[in-house]
Amino acid sequence: MWTLGIDVAKFRHCATLLDEAGRPVFTNLSVEHSRQGVEALVLRLAACGPAPAGIRVGMEATGHYWMILFEALSQAGYQPELINPLVTAARRNVTIRGSKTDSTDATLIARLLRETDLKVCAVPQGPPRQLRDLTRLRFECAHQAVGDKRRLLGLLDLAFPEYHEHFSDVTGVTSRAVLEAFPTAEELAQVDIRRLTRLLLEASRGRFGRTQAQRLKAAAKNSFALIHGHEALALEIRFVIERVNLLLEQIAQLDQRIRTLLTDQQQLLQSIPGLGEIWTPTVLAEVLPVFDPEAPHGAKKLVATAGIDVRLNDSGEKTGTGKMSKRGSRYLRTAVMEAAQVAVFRAHDPLFESVYQRQRDRGKHHLVALSHTANKMLHVVFSVLKTNRPYTPQLPTAVTP
Repeated sequence: MWTLGIDVAKFRHCATLLDEAGRPVFTNLSVEHSRQGVEALVLRLAACGPAPAGIRVGMEATGHYWMILFEALSQAGYQPELINPLVTAARRNVTIRGSKTDSTDATLIARLLRETDLKVCAVPQGPPRQLRDLTRLRFECAHQAVGDKRRLLGLLDLAFPEYHEHFSDVTGVTSRAVLEAFPTAEELAQVDIRRLTRLLLEASRGRFGRTQAQRLKAAAKNSFALIHGHEALALEIRFVIERVNLLLEQIAQLDQRIRTLLTDQQQLLQSIPGLGEIWTPTVLAEVLPVFDPEAPHGAKKLVATAGIDVRLNDSGEKTGTGKMSKRGSRYLRTAVMEAAQVAVFRAHDPLFESVYQRQRDRGKHHLVALSHTANKMLHVVFSVLKTNRPYTPQLPTAVTP
């Protein structure tokens, strides 16, 4: 088997081809990141002799630059493989110098491909790929919305410090409507009570009315708020609220589309307490590319994919200690950790609750105990997908120590 290693870059890639004996056929070949560049590479490979099935192609999963090249080579008949950059970095550091150039990396990848036990990254296709892209986009939108909400709370500490006393959810629909119209205490203090009452009635669908309007006006008149810089502060609050409204609208559109993908498997995983409609699509999208029901340690692979496995430190006086590796999908890690917390403290599932409590009884920190619960949840996810049967709550006595 011939091997082609490609070091991926933004404008030009570097390629090295080794024959079946491991001898260089060409090295440091510059490939332009364009349709013409890929076509030239395919012609060069064809001139060397082997058919596409006889050449193993590999590249690093570097940012997003590999995606178009990966798709173009797949359409040309090759079966490119993605290599985790951590693997190439580890091999590069074996040497004393640890040289890193485009040509050396391309040669290193080509030589790595000759190893029969080389682990490559899974690349989802079809609906799993769509689900993963959409859930990751939703994750980023939600993360940005949370940041903007925190920013809004900080701005209100200056514009109207007492405002939070009048709404249980300061970033809720009704509160955002009020702040978008009257972002500071000074503006709220001057607004006509009838206008404020109408706004509250419409935004809250009748939950709030004149009484709430009177309380807000009274608090605004006596507010210990920032006076100087009032105009800029009001404008910034309006801008933040507009961003939050837009992000929440986009998240709603994403949720609507996400619910249409792999519906049967989503419903199956929703039987696991804590996942629900929010985290189920993310867990499913991140798990499916590496899910193998016949793998002897398939559940442990899911744990490693999430990066919640333990990185051991067993040397000297530090015996058997370790921390979460965090070398995996941050989307899956966040989703399963959040789901584990819901399963323990809201759903009170007997299985997950017992796992958490057992670790707490051993003196473990809350987050450590929660990571053990998330670990168990991924084992349950693997079992549910493998058997294609919904989760049924288990008694604590069924849990093995």
